[in-house]
Amino acid sequence: MCVITVIACARTVDPTIENINKIFTSKDFTFEFHKKEAPSASLSFRDDYLVFKSDQPTIRRVITYDEVVLINNFIQNIVNLHSETLDKKSSSYYVIKNTAYKTVVIPDQEDFYFEALLKTLDLY
Repeated sequence: MCVITVIACARTVDPTIENINKIFTSKDFTFEFHKKEAPSASLSFRDDYLVFKSDQPTIRRVITYDEVVLINNFIQNIVNLHSETLDKKSSSYYVIKNTAYKTVVIPDQEDFYFEALLKTLDLY
């Protein structure tokens, strides 16, 4: 009897616009928020569905066009604030990934926008 195990890992890439667009083009990606001394949370997107995972119950629902625009603007602002000089261990940071690629985005300042986004989307 022969057992073959295949482990798939997303390749870590630099947080460039080109690489982030590769992730978004898949239409099946996850946006994770990691905050110092707090549980991580994530928004996953697949086709027309949004899935919010946190230390609370998971929420899965259809996403509207207006919400897509809001989320796109949010992610674009985070990418624009990106700094490679901050330490992931002491700051908030985001991971944007799909099955093929993963990138880490660290905003220049402590990010308070994520909670506002969750409240606007009625997820928090």
